[in-house]
Amino acid sequence: MASLKEELNTQTVDVLREVANIGAGNAITALSQMLNSKINMDVVEVNITEISEIDQFAPVVDRCVVANLIEVTGGMRAILLLVLTEDSTMELVSRVMGYRPENIRDMGEIEHSLVSELGNILGGSYLNAIGTFLDQTLDLTTPQVAVDMASAILSMPAIEFCDENLDTIVIQSKFQASDNLLEGTYILMMDKDTERNIMKMIGRYYE
Repeated sequence: MASLKEELNTQTVDVLREVANIGAGNAITALSQMLNSKINMDVVEVNITEISEIDQFAPVVDRCVVANLIEVTGGMRAILLLVLTEDSTMELVSRVMGYRPENIRDMGEIEHSLVSELGNILGGSYLNAIGTFLDQTLDLTTPQVAVDMASAILSMPAIEFCDENLDTIVIQSKFQASDNLLEGTYILMMDKDTERNIMKMIGRYYE
């Protein structure tokens, strides 16, 4: 069987980037309304990477981060990660709750619930666009909030799919507030069947 790098063509990459761009745009709009603040989005990146090298997409290296992890089933099988740096997480809590935790490891149930709800709203907005493109109803788990080193966070989807893929498509979207105090990264990874079904769908569209 051909590797993903051999199968993925420019048209497929462009379509995946555009769909992810719409999804991330929906999520950023929701976040902007929630915080009453302008949020800027970077260009969406679509990469093929070895599972063993997935941690290169961490927003920071060898530092603790907070992540929302949403598992997707139904019309596709995937994992969506919303990764926030420590400073961004504390800034988010400050803007919504009116106080700033000393560090992310001191966050209690209320702060974790806030981060989970953020992931629920933003993840739903992001994945609705993906579901519309696939013409599928997607089932989403309640976001799991994880506080750990960035490399450990990124290993979660890698472990989930490592028995199926040697390489995988990673769709990455970055955003930040206009004052640069709040920034985050979306990372979407899919299982082998979902990746190839999407490539076939795009291929039929261009026939």
